[in-house]
Amino acid sequence: MNESKEIINKIKEYQQQEIELRLSNTEIKRLNDALKKAEEKSAILNSIIDSTDDGIISKNLDSIITSWNNSATRIFGYSEKEMIGASILKLIPEHLQNQESKFLEQLKKGNRIEHFQTQRLRKDGTLVDVSLAISPVYNQDGALIGLSKIVRDITKEKVAESIGQRLAAIVESSDDAIISKDFNSIITSWNEAATRIFGYTASEMIGESILKLIPTDRLEEEPKILAQLKKGIRVEHFETERLRKDGTLISVSLTISPVKDLNGNIIGLSKIARDITEKSLIEKKKNEFVSFVSHELKTPLTSLKSYLQMALLKPQDADFILKALTKAETQTKKMEHLIRDFLNVSRFEEGHITIKQTPFDIVKLVSDCIEDAAIASHKHKVVYEGTTSIIVQGDEEKITLVLTNLISNAQKYSPDGGEIKVSCALIEHKVVVSIKDNGIGISLNDQRNMFQKFFRVENEQTKFIPGFGIGLYLSSTILKLHKSKLQVESEIGKGSVFYFSLPLNE
Repeated sequence: MNESKEIINKIKEYQQQEIELRLSNTEIKRLNDALKKAEEKSAILNSIIDSTDDGIISKNLDSIITSWNNSATRIFGYSEKEMIGASILKLIPEHLQNQESKFLEQLKKGNRIEHFQTQRLRKDGTLVDVSLAISPVYNQDGALIGLSKIVRDITKEKVAESIGQRLAAIVESSDDAIISKDFNSIITSWNEAATRIFGYTASEMIGESILKLIPTDRLEEEPKILAQLKKGIRVEHFETERLRKDGTLISVSLTISPVKDLNGNIIGLSKIARDITEKSLIEKKKNEFVSFVSHELKTPLTSLKSYLQMALLKPQDADFILKALTKAETQTKKMEHLIRDFLNVSRFEEGHITIKQTPFDIVKLVSDCIEDAAIASHKHKVVYEGTTSIIVQGDEEKITLVLTNLISNAQKYSPDGGEIKVSCALIEHKVVVSIKDNGIGISLNDQRNMFQKFFRVENEQTKFIPGFGIGLYLSSTILKLHKSKLQVESEIGKGSVFYFSLPLNE
């Protein structure tokens, strides 16, 4: 009995050992499987670390580097052998070395540092722009034992950012409107100059159709421009008209370019609009100027021809011939004045006019100009007020042109005749010459612009008065060359006073 019991116990013992052995083999297999998976995972991680474009660096709490991947070598120039066991401070510029202690403080609190942009040192001593992501490394007990750094070289991004900032600054400071739009003509960008030129703010126009700026009679321009740009053809210096917010038209010169993505696909359009209102006005004025020159020269020439023909009809009548030749001479002088003014405009524009400073008697010059003015118009009485002789310093020929223009203007803009007073007054070391009329007067607004080239006062009273707005421009320019200034005081319906000063001859 005891023997049977012993056998049964032995059998049970063997069975228990077999169960434990089977369990042990299962555990070993599980552990082996886990180890294999860990090795595979480690191999994958090592592969990722070695193939990534980012530098991946580990260091301990004493800032000693414990791992260094291939990209860290590419970014910094140091090999793994040179850096493992070395201090991380080797990569940090002296003025930035306090960053390390600050990073450690953050990480000890369990905070991860992401996308921190800074600079680091390469082996060759040059600086590299980098973005850092830093994570804490813990042991099995949860204690902080080191740091893991991912370093991204952002040199290209920084260069692109700098270029982008410069381009943005150029766009915002440009005098030209710079507008972007997609192929549905929807505006995607709008600079400050566009606001100044068109009157709309960026918030009013971004998301709106460009057709908002195009006059109804010019809407066909947009599809034609789009068709060209879709072919990659740039549109340059296309002169047209566009609408302002206030409904007025503005002359513009458009340069339109296709906008391409990194793959070269056209994704939109960039438009530069230059305000050429002033240019268009000048061109219009020039065309009118040519017509005016032709007309103004033709008028005295026709008169001159008529007087000469009349003189030839009565060769024996001395009085008749004298009258005809006197009138012919007047027309000749008018032509001379016109031609002189036209030539002077051209010379001033080219910078060929010089001033000869010589002493001359301004009173005598005024008297001569008054005599000529009396011949030109019998409707006006031109008188002189002042002393009998004043010697000044200046260019007598050019000042003659100024006086002739100012007295002639006084006559033209006093259509009902009347008295024109020319005076010379001594003030300190200068003489002030003034020409006063009782004509139609000039508004304050027109006074601000009247010395500009081609400017004329435009109203019901002036539309039949001949002239092209060059006399006052020439006079003002001549006086500027004398370091003087042509000035005006005027009131509508009460006349005007033009005056300037010249230095006395010491």
